[in-house]
Amino acid sequence: MSRVLETLAAEPDLLEEGLRLHRDERMQPDGRYATDVGDIDLLAMDDAGALVVVMIADPDDDPVSEILPRIGWVRKHIGARGQEVRGVVLLPTRPKDLGYAAAALAGSVSFKTYRMSLLLEDLDI
Repeated sequence: MSRVLETLAAEPDLLEEGLRLHRDERMQPDGRYATDVGDIDLLAMDDAGALVVVMIADPDDDPVSEILPRIGWVRKHIGARGQEVRGVVLLPTRPKDLGYAAAALAGSVSFKTYRMSLLLEDLDI
């Protein structure tokens, strides 16, 4: 499991205030959901009750074509009738051609870049 995924599974609130993991019998121990359209890295619920499909994208793949089937799967298999389902795609860098695709999905999919850091401190002995 990637450090980003491990961190967000432990503290989904870091991604978005009030976000919490959606837990049910389909959830694997690491927080992932196996589906017939690909793994969902994290499935969460926001304060408004919307399901949030979180995907950590590989920079070499097309994040739009990766997230949409997962959102559709959650709508069909997990979401209640009329329940909002949206996606969040996490990328290490901004893809050059993401602008128009992201604009077309505004409101249903958001895109974020991430950076992990390491803090080292001297110990007083």
